Amino acid sequence: MNMQQIKRFLGYFIGMLLFFAPFAYYQKALSTWLGGPQATDIHEFCLRIPLLNLLTGKSMEILSVGFISLFLLVSVAFLFGPVFCGRFCASGALPEYLSKFLPNKYKIDWQKSVNPVPIRYGFFIGYLISPFLAGSIACALCNYNMMEKLIVGGVQGDIGPLLSTAIITAILWLGIFGIMAKGGRGFCSYLCPVGALQSAIHSLGARIGFTYKLRFIERKCVACKQCVKQCPMGALSYQDGALSYEIYNCITCRQCETVCSKKAISYGTGERGWQKECLSKDVALESTK
Repeated sequence: MNMQQIKRFLGYFIGMLLFFAPFAYYQKALSTWLGGPQATDIHEFCLRIPLLNLLTGKSMEILSVGFISLFLLVSVAFLFGPVFCGRFCASGALPEYLSKFLPNKYKIDWQKSVNPVPIRYGFFIGYLISPFLAGSIACALCNYNMMEKLIVGGVQGDIGPLLSTAIITAILWLGIFGIMAKGGRGFCSYLCPVGALQSAIHSLGARIGFTYKLRFIERKCVACKQCVKQCPMGALSYQDGALSYEIYNCITCRQCETVCSKKAISYGTGERGWQKECLSKDVALESTK
């Protein structure tokens, strides 16, 4: 395990302490600073409810843990990419790490079999319009809540909360789209509206020069395909002799950057990082040095 991977693992551990009960130090600190009742679990941190309240025009508290968290999430995604997913979301990381224990021959390459982007954003749109139709699905298939039940149940020695309909979420999140999926991030790829929102915001921010995004210099690529193998979201693929990148399914975990021995992939500022029209600019700039 290299330093970048160690940092990523530690980030997820810190994320677990910050956002999930019985720890939830982020919620507790922010709610204490706001002067309200101390938030103690993932529901106060919920990023889904404030978004729906914004769209439906429902009354909401601007100075609340949920709304401030949503604002921070969107701002960070715009400036740096979906780093919450790629560095701090323990509920996304758990199935990814557990999947490493299952031999690849037993895994399903969901992203290769079914393009995740239309399903991911189709589910996201359905999630957004559900309040206008038959009621909100904000809590449906919530892997954050499921993760918290696992932690609380483990700490308290009580698995009672798992013996309910929530087990369906556990099967999808940890099983079919988790341990049994290549990369372990099938649930994130298809069914997480928070991740979909971040990637969409990142796709806008990546068009601006001062924001951070993945950079690619094509002439340095030797087609080893290690980045494709290591991408947990299936956001990279090698097609027609060229490396293809799907920003709408990227979590900026930077696994691709870590395994690229030729430094063809990097993370930093610049115009439209991966767009081919900028590669000639990169080459021209380097040739003048």
